[in-house]
Amino acid sequence: MTTTIRQTLAMIREEKLYSAMYIAGTALAIAFVMLIAEVYYVKMADIAPEVNRSKTYYLQALGLDEAGGAARGIMTEDLPLFQSMKTPECQTVIGWSFSETPIFITLADGIHDRQSSIKLTDPAFFRLYQFQFIEGAPFSQNDFDSHRRVVVISDEIAEKVFGKDVKAVGKTIHFCHADYRVCGVVEKPSSLMEMCVADVWAPYTAETLTEEMGLGKIEYSNIEIYFNVPSNKDEAFMKELKEVEARYNAVHKDDQVNMTTFLYSHNKGVWSSIGFMLGDSRRTIWYVLPAILLLLLVPALNLSGMVASRMDRRLPEMAIRKAFGAKRPTLLGQVITENLILTLIGGAFGLCMAWTALYAWRDWVFHVFSAGTTVYDSVPVIQGEMLFSPAIFLISLLVCGLLNVLAAALPAWLSLRKPIVESMGLKK
Repeated sequence: MTTTIRQTLAMIREEKLYSAMYIAGTALAIAFVMLIAEVYYVKMADIAPEVNRSKTYYLQALGLDEAGGAARGIMTEDLPLFQSMKTPECQTVIGWSFSETPIFITLADGIHDRQSSIKLTDPAFFRLYQFQFIEGAPFSQNDFDSHRRVVVISDEIAEKVFGKDVKAVGKTIHFCHADYRVCGVVEKPSSLMEMCVADVWAPYTAETLTEEMGLGKIEYSNIEIYFNVPSNKDEAFMKELKEVEARYNAVHKDDQVNMTTFLYSHNKGVWSSIGFMLGDSRRTIWYVLPAILLLLLVPALNLSGMVASRMDRRLPEMAIRKAFGAKRPTLLGQVITENLILTLIGGAFGLCMAWTALYAWRDWVFHVFSAGTTVYDSVPVIQGEMLFSPAIFLISLLVCGLLNVLAAALPAWLSLRKPIVESMGLKK
């Protein structure tokens, strides 16, 4: 192996143009593939604060109405049915606003406002999502049950409203024509954490808040339920959900629902975004795999031609080595190893290119791969754990190996099949 590495490095110095073109072609191919892998890793991996993505199910509605057109939303009166479920480790409720009126928080000067995103939820939300609390704590179950106006805010809002290095816990912020006491300040998550990101997190039971946000009275709020289900209990969870569905249908004879219609896991939701773009989620796999193979196959064909041309020049060398007893598998292994070293070098450059593109054009890249359904109100923050991960490293190695086999193995094998006399006769 040491000899092969030395020979490869010597070849790189002697054949600079060939080596540069091989490395550049490999880098571009792997950069495109890794860019896709990075995007969907960020969307699907268990990254703080969304550390339970792989175990999270979302229930958007109970089912369709009798006409089969409109969704039957979840009401607060339906929640006791789900609260009796034993399989989920925890479940949290999210309130959504359909109001077109933006929410503004009054800043410290009492004159200017800042448009902000507010998420209505319950105390279990902070068990499902692991926020980094800078000060204070989440609102309590007692706060929630007592309809208190308490909120958790991001450090960004705390600085805008109260100033830098000022303790925000215990102070009040003003929005929706009322004052709300700050009970905790968290490090604001990246906008790529779409299920938990906000500027303010408030109990959906807070007095008058839901009316101000266009949700109407709390018992008529449009809400979703997030379930944290242990990875080995998916079947038990589905069975229990069907039992909840049966109890609901037994009471509502004229309003039968199928709760699995609007139930999906986090990863399924991500893949469905591609299906949404294509018009059919079932075509997702037939879109992704050919796209990746095409990104690998086209450069592999070009590199294969380069390898074949180089093998023609090396046939006399290979013939002499075979004459002295070198076996064909040994020679083939050497050629593949040499090209694998070049591929790994190109792969390293390609991975760096993917990281650079992901960071430099992150707002555009993530918008494109969200099928146009997600618009970020600011440039997404890219954290270190989003880029450096064992999964991405293994994918990178796999792609490098596959590209090397496609590009080098076939032309080398065909060249080494030629008889020694024929190979020696090629030398002029």
